Order: sequence, then structure tokens, then C-alpha cells
Amino acid sequence: MDPAQRYNEKLARLEAVIKGKEPDRVPITPMMSIFHAHYAGYKSNDVIYDYQKNKEAALKVANDFDFDSMIILTGLEATFMSLTFLRNAPDVVPVARFMQAQFHEVLDDVYTKWPGIELGDDTQPQFIGREIMKVDEYELFTRDPTDFLNRVAFPRVCRAMAEPGSPEANAAFAQYGAELAKFGAAQGDLIQSLAQAGVPTFPTAWSYAPLDVISDFLRDIKNIVLDIYRHPDEVKRATEALIPLLIESAKVTGNIPPEVQKALGTEVVECFFPLHLNEYLNPKLYNEFYWPALRKVLEEVIAMGQTPYILFEGRHDAHLETLLELPKGKVIGVFDKTDPRKVREVLGDHVILSSGPPNSLLIGGTPQKVDSFMKDMLNDCKEGGMMVYPGVDGGISGEAKPENVQAVVEAVKKYGTY
Repeated sequence: MDPAQRYNEKLARLEAVIKGKEPDRVPITPMMSIFHAHYAGYKSNDVIYDYQKNKEAALKVANDFDFDSMIILTGLEATFMSLTFLRNAPDVVPVARFMQAQFHEVLDDVYTKWPGIELGDDTQPQFIGREIMKVDEYELFTRDPTDFLNRVAFPRVCRAMAEPGSPEANAAFAQYGAELAKFGAAQGDLIQSLAQAGVPTFPTAWSYAPLDVISDFLRDIKNIVLDIYRHPDEVKRATEALIPLLIESAKVTGNIPPEVQKALGTEVVECFFPLHLNEYLNPKLYNEFYWPALRKVLEEVIAMGQTPYILFEGRHDAHLETLLELPKGKVIGVFDKTDPRKVREVLGDHVILSSGPPNSLLIGGTPQKVDSFMKDMLNDCKEGGMMVYPGVDGGISGEAKPENVQAVVEAVKKYGTY
């Protein structure tokens, strides 16, 4: 099968699941940060700093493993940055969505640590977070979130921008712009190269849960939990104020140029939502502080015609029923620690299920154990449409054994057909 035929077959399989139809088999849709580096004989910092090596490693994986799509993510969460630029520089929002090592070197952000800088050369980048907004600044933030992000938070987050308008800050900002352009070009080249190898990539928009923005980027997780009890009204007003921005983020990043949409051969646009606080909140708090604002964003994103691709980090068991409030078949759900059988029990085929073996199995197991796991999961869960997400708890680990990853592919071909 030539690459073009391979591409069309995989794309048809993916689109069928997303559109509620039955494909020939369950598609395999992994994400990885450094598995491809190790598989190609590189260290993590090789692919993080060298776009060409990153592409070479990704293509080696694409050619050796029969995945239906691949997400290569060498960056860390930076929705803070994209929201900061949303009003005045919307064109850079899509490429500013993740913090890259190159951006970190220029901006000296306080959120992240990187291999070869603060960490060892072959380690995973780390998002560490920080308290940026003080508790008495809620009102100032709520009055105009974009203005607060630009004038108050941005200089605190990026140490190179601590004195806006200074020669040092101006130089750093110019360098950041240049690095954004390089990264954007490299990403376009990677997607095109994967397509030429027969592996499709869906256009992807970006949004976020409102309360997670405050927790991840402004107050830090330990403070937001206290704020919910001590300053509940301020927290609610702040999350409400973020709703329009997060809808606009999806709209701007999902505005795919027609020529790009045509080249990729699909009208599907996914919108990525990583959920972080969900596991930390009991149902009462989740339904009062987290879900209402997130639901409004999700409903608008669905109304735009995008497909929310939600990463439910941690255990989402206690909150599954809330997803029944969304339109049926319009959300893809990757469930990190929630048993996919539980998802099926509560939700049936209301969401497009994405699940797979955990990294503990891919790292410490055997192909035989992987085969057994996959057989049981697919037999129990594939009806109603699903996707397989190897290394469901964070994407395929850099320490995963290639033979175990290959066993996932072979098991899907054996047990994942319809």
C-alpha cells in the first residue's frame, strides 16, 4: 500500500469513529514526548532542541509502528501565553499554546524546567507552577482578565519581561517572536512529513477549563483549593470572566486556513482540553465551581462544529454522569485512570471513548501481558466506537519497551476489528 492509500485508509477509520460510524477496526492514536527520541537512539534534549532530529525520530516511529495518527508533544502547558496574546496578537496564539525549551531560554519563565538547562539531558520537561496572582487581586483580574494577564501576570511569569519596555525586555520579546516563527514552521513541516509517510493529523484548536487556568497559571493548586472555601464568590466570578476568552481561544486556533484543511483531507477540527483539578474536587465542589463554566465553553465549542478532545487526568469516576449533559457523540474522552468499563457502564456510547494500557504495563510488562490486557479491554469496550491511546496515563513513556508498544498494535489488529 502506497503512503497516499495508507493515509486515506487511516483518515477514513478515524473520521468514522468521530462521526459515530463503524470503522473496519479500532484506530490507534498515541501521544508521545520522548518515546520517539529513545526509539531513534536520541536523548530527550536532542529532539527538544533540534527540530530536524525531532522529525527524524517521529518518522522512524511512524514507519515502524502502524499507528493511525500521532501527536508529538515536546512542549509544556502554556495556555497562559496564548490567552495573554489573544486580544492583540491572535495570529501567534496557535504556536504560543505550549511552552517550548527555546521559548523558555528566551523568556526565562518561572513555570517550567527543561533538560539541559535545569534538568539532566535525558529527562522529561517539568511544569512546576507558581503563585502569580495574589488573593487580593481577584477583583482586578475579573474586571479585565486579558489586561491583567498582560500588565500584571506576564512580567511576573517571564523574568526576562520583568521590566516591560526596557532594552532587555524588548530584545527578549523580539527573540521570542523569531523562535515562535521557527517552531511554527517546524510543526508544519512535521505534519506534512507525517502525511507523506501515510499518517494523518487532524487540525487542532486549543481551549481549557476556566478553573484550571486559575489553578495552573495564577493561584497554584494548593491555593485554589483554599480559595474555594475562603473566597468562593471571587473564584466563581473569575471563572465566569474566563469563559469568553476560552471560547475565543477555540475559535481563533480552530480557524484553519482552507488550503490546510484541503491538504489534510478532512473537515474535522478537534479542540484539546486537558483537565487537571477534576480529581481533586468532590462532586459537590466539582458541580459548583468547575463544571458549570467548563460546560459553557464545551457547548460553544461543539456549536462551532469542533470536536472537544478532553484529557480527563486522574480519576474522573465521580463526575462521569455530568458528561450526559453534553450532546451525544460530540466529545472524545481520554480517561487517564478511570476504568474504560466504568465509562461504558455510566455513559454507554454518549462519548467517544479513548483508552489503552497504562505505562506501567508498557514499561514493566511483556508482549504477552499487553496482548491479554488489550484483548480484555477491546472485547469489553470497543462496541459503540472507541480509540486506543497507548500509555493512557500521559502518553507513551520514554521508558516504554518498543516490543510492548508493538504488541498494542498487533492486539488491535487481532481483537479490535468490527
